[in-house]
Amino acid sequence: MGQGNKKRKRYAKASAPALLQRVDIISNENKSTSVSVLQGTVRVLYWESILGDTVSASVVFTDAGNTMTRTKSTRRGSRKSKNKVSAVEGLPITGEEQVSLKFTDNNDNTIEFNEPNSLYINSITALPTDSQTSAKSYEIKLVSKEFLNNEKVRVRVCRRGEVSDHAKFIFEDVLKTEKDIDLDDTSSPLDYMGNNKKPFYSINKLSTKAVSAENQEFGDSAGYFFWETSDGYHFKSIDTLLSGEQKKSIIYNETPESAGTPVGYDIKALALDVDNRINVQDKLSKGAYSTRRIVFDPFTTNYDVQTISAFDNEEKLKLGGQKLPTPNDVFTKEGMDSEFSRTTFLLSTTGQLNMGKVDAQLEESKNENLKVKDIVNQSIMRYNQLFASQITITIPGEFSLHAGDTVYMDIPQIGESENKSCGDDVNEEDGGLYIIADLCHYITPKETYTKLNLVRDTFGRKGKPT
Repeated sequence: MGQGNKKRKRYAKASAPALLQRVDIISNENKSTSVSVLQGTVRVLYWESILGDTVSASVVFTDAGNTMTRTKSTRRGSRKSKNKVSAVEGLPITGEEQVSLKFTDNNDNTIEFNEPNSLYINSITALPTDSQTSAKSYEIKLVSKEFLNNEKVRVRVCRRGEVSDHAKFIFEDVLKTEKDIDLDDTSSPLDYMGNNKKPFYSINKLSTKAVSAENQEFGDSAGYFFWETSDGYHFKSIDTLLSGEQKKSIIYNETPESAGTPVGYDIKALALDVDNRINVQDKLSKGAYSTRRIVFDPFTTNYDVQTISAFDNEEKLKLGGQKLPTPNDVFTKEGMDSEFSRTTFLLSTTGQLNMGKVDAQLEESKNENLKVKDIVNQSIMRYNQLFASQITITIPGEFSLHAGDTVYMDIPQIGESENKSCGDDVNEEDGGLYIIADLCHYITPKETYTKLNLVRDTFGRKGKPT
């Protein structure tokens, strides 16, 4: 654990603008009426995150008041006059308007939100403007259709099946999404009751009870993430993300831009911020590496106490780096039932929510529903291990990358010449494979950047550039 708190920061250089192709707003009052604010758009921000349920975007545009033509009857009604009005007044924009958005980077990667995957206006804000001009500026905040539908529907079902099946059901039958759903199949069957909760709440709750059939050892690891990208929705285990296929190789150094990107790397980062995220006391209090589990079974009156250490089953985890942080043995506690930093008190789910015919229910009444001994603490530990190391980088606009993707990152070794970030001069501790936890595309008429928050659970360089 005792990794020092290391921070190194650089500032971004210029990046060529992307092609902003469409920003169309459709009226709520008349679906055949739409207006493009593309020409007045001065900035677009687009976000994805494995910690966010949906994607979101922000568009800032300037409206001189002549975007739309509005026909107006005179008092007597015999004549009609036409006058120019702003898009905000002419549509009008009041919230929930459908927005089609499309932009392409300099490598021809396109992000597009169009029917049925359009975004919708969640809020509109007038921005301060120069008093000497008649033009007005506005910022519209855009969200997914499911973000708003989540407030209007509830999960009112009682189902039997795998956790991944329940998540898929909520996506398709409750939220009724038309978007693609990328699910990691689970090996954790669960009799589930929705309890009239919101869909996103229900899916996130199910995430903590899920064990991947392919990439997690039952009893050793658990925990999923649920998030959206421009490609659709994802329901993936932590270990699946950490063992994902490497999508891009990125390098940071301070060689001149004219030197280009070194061989073997796809992208040269423009800015770098390396941060060891471990706060030892915080990680201990959350039980990232050792927990004690107390389970009481009311059916048998059995009282079970067990200590779980991440270091005992480290080889069964899919790790982003070489190894978990090495603890200082001066803090090791000797004796039975002593080496733990968090305790969970759990009630066995014996006989819980049995479904089907009466005879079948009686036969299964001694079975557990959720196997708490093999899932709950394992999930807690895995979530709290993931954000041990973080790198924040800024790169030229790259729209092929998404939250949840695995990338390879090389950075200079401390004390070495930073323009030699290759071969033996790379940082062996902080370099290697990372997951994109958060992503933001920044688009203006003059420049385009992509900012990435890269995270992983371990330290030590693993993998290689491709």
